[in-house]
Amino acid sequence: MKWYRLLLISALLLIVIIAVAKTKVQLERVQVEGIEQFHLDLLTNEESDYLLFYPADIRVNQDATIVKAINENGEVVEEFEIVDDEFRRMLIHQKPTDVDTLYVSLFGEATSDNYYYTFDLQRLSFEKVELDYFSSNVGVQNLEHFGEEVLFDTAVSHKTGEQNIDPDTYAFNVSLSNATTEQSFETELDFVPKSAPLLGFQERIIYGLSGRLNQEGHYENAGIGIVDMAKENVTYEDFQQEGQDLYPLYANDDYAYILSEKGTLFVYDREFQYRATYPFHHLPRQDMYYLEGEGAVFLEENKAFYLVQSEADGFTLGLLTFGEHPTFQALEKDYIQKDATYEILYYDHVVKEIYLREEGADAHLLIIDNGTFDVKAKIPIEDSHLLDFVLKVERSK
Repeated sequence: MKWYRLLLISALLLIVIIAVAKTKVQLERVQVEGIEQFHLDLLTNEESDYLLFYPADIRVNQDATIVKAINENGEVVEEFEIVDDEFRRMLIHQKPTDVDTLYVSLFGEATSDNYYYTFDLQRLSFEKVELDYFSSNVGVQNLEHFGEEVLFDTAVSHKTGEQNIDPDTYAFNVSLSNATTEQSFETELDFVPKSAPLLGFQERIIYGLSGRLNQEGHYENAGIGIVDMAKENVTYEDFQQEGQDLYPLYANDDYAYILSEKGTLFVYDREFQYRATYPFHHLPRQDMYYLEGEGAVFLEENKAFYLVQSEADGFTLGLLTFGEHPTFQALEKDYIQKDATYEILYYDHVVKEIYLREEGADAHLLIIDNGTFDVKAKIPIEDSHLLDFVLKVERSK
């Protein structure tokens, strides 16, 4: 039995060696001081195919941003720890008029920081953008926007540095701001922005209203606000939708698009006349026609890769085409699992890849080809709910 005992000891030693080796890999993270100092030249492992970014996150007591270099099998081949007190959980926004720039707002902590970040898909680097035209800290709340100018809403009012909460009704206000012109507008009490894109259209800003239940239990203040920054006034519109939530979806030079919670898409023209369209009429009834911050990405100026969801059938991927008569074409792809949850991260136009995060019994990063919309790679990933950004290492020339 001596040989059996030796075999058992050898097996135990092998397990210990493997465990120590894995621990050693984790301890050998390369430390980088500041997110703006991270670049692809720091990579040393030739097997690195993609970089996964896990920003600092108070939910899991993670103080630094962790970047994992993986191969196409999802195996971690290299790790970095980015020490930066000002960078944390991130929400990426793209707009088709500025395809090389990813706009990055930070969220998840009760802070009021007067800055945001961008990521340049050509230079492959983050850049911090300071906002120095405020007299106090207002906080970049939501950076999703469309139009030539950079728009965002704030955590507090730019006039008072507070939310000015009414003690009787708990109504409060914040501000909308144009970082390009350095103009701001204080919203009226109880008409604050919802988490939706801000649309720059015909020298106005269209924003979605965060409706609420009143004391009688009725939903009110739903709709959109239309702000004239020059005149410092606002008008409201609900398209006679009887308290439905409305979601500003997109705007270009010719049209602005507002989507209702039941799938009606209202289209404004240049004269601010609107008409109702029904791009989803051929689909079964959906529970969600828009997913805040994670359900669409533009592949070109008038075409978006788009998600809708029903509780019965799960997610449907499709192409939402804009114009005077918008249409939605469902993509029948068997890689979409009924019991999984999906979020579109962004579209890397340089390498022609769309990044789709899948969560469910198994978590994956789906690499979607922009030409065929088929899966080029399905990579298993850990802690998928903490993953905010993906970058392909090998770039197109």
